[in-house]
Amino acid sequence: MKSWADRYLLNILKIDEQHRGFFELLDEELLRTKVLNQEHTLKLINKLEEYLKDHFVAEEELLVNANYPDIKKHKEQHLFFIQKVEEMKLELLYNNQIINIKLIDFMKKWFLAHILHFDKQYKETVKSYLETKTNE
Repeated sequence: MKSWADRYLLNILKIDEQHRGFFELLDEELLRTKVLNQEHTLKLINKLEEYLKDHFVAEEELLVNANYPDIKKHKEQHLFFIQKVEEMKLELLYNNQIINIKLIDFMKKWFLAHILHFDKQYKETVKSYLETKTNE
């Protein structure tokens, strides 16, 4: 099942590449892994989590540079995601068998919703900033 669709595009090249990269990584890993046991799930979660932390840093830097007015709320969303994943990873470490699928599903659904709602809100501000920067 492919997770990415063009309706998630913001038409901000760097951000779109990172968003698409997350889903490609997720899809590739899920296809490669036949059985999602605790070890495989933890490796996948750690890869995805590192990928997203790098993305969040790049995105937040772009929002600061673009003077995005709602950056505080956007950063809070990123922090919520990181905290939730950490909580679920703890459950996984305590051998909660159901958490394997639940955690991956949460990461995917949260990120999709985040792109469609919160990232779409900054789209015009960032595009305007990037156009101004290009014309300098």
